[in-house]
Amino acid sequence: MQDKLEILNTIKKVSPPDYLYYKILERINNNKIQPPLVYTYAACILLLIAFNVFSFNLSVDTNLVSINIVDFPVNYLIYE
Repeated sequence: MQDKLEILNTIKKVSPPDYLYYKILERINNNKIQPPLVYTYAACILLLIAFNVFSFNLSVDTNLVSINIVDFPVNYLIYE
């Protein structure tokens, strides 16, 4: 088993360029979302939800054509 692992000692070692670490950190820092953008997204979502609730309540109140199926009398002749 040790003979097989000794092959690993023959692999040439390389070192990364010096600027690579800083380049990776720069990419990580640039991909963060700024807090004002998060607040804007949250405000838009809350406005959409509020608009949907308001429009739903308004349509339920003004819907005069709605039919209440529970209060319909049952016609027993249908079942014969």
